[in-house]
Amino acid sequence: MPPEFIADAMLLKLARWLRILGAKTDYVPSSMQDSQILKLMLEKKNQNKILLTQDVQLHERAKLRGFGSFLVPREVSVEGQVAAILREFHLSLSDFPAKTLCPSCNGALRIVKKSEVKEKVHENVYKSHRKFWLCEGCGKAYWEGTHWERIGEAAQRIKNLLKA
Repeated sequence: MPPEFIADAMLLKLARWLRILGAKTDYVPSSMQDSQILKLMLEKKNQNKILLTQDVQLHERAKLRGFGSFLVPREVSVEGQVAAILREFHLSLSDFPAKTLCPSCNGALRIVKKSEVKEKVHENVYKSHRKFWLCEGCGKAYWEGTHWERIGEAAQRIKNLLKA
């Protein structure tokens, strides 16, 4: 079973990228203190969640308590951070984009009939696209727009980093 992650407040962009690439990643709001994050890790311990953080002290405290924790490198791009996580946890991009999760809420995406998104997307999007997905968690609609091209390009850069 692939690992699941909990990203601290500094890593929202990373959490979204991991979701796009199919890794279940919860995100901790900035209002949550380190002690609360550690309590959450304790509650989720049987789920084998791994904490992602750039906070050295939080990382060390988590490790001392026996929690999985990964210290995300600071001086690299988000793509470099994603590559480091994929490498560390032996995750593959071979199933991308089939396993993409909702970047907003972590929910599963399912292909839907175009008519199901008519009220959820702009009229121009509805007219110009045929394939849509809905998040089973938050109900957000997705389609292959220009952003999808940029996501594909970034995924290729991550693949290249993994080869290096």
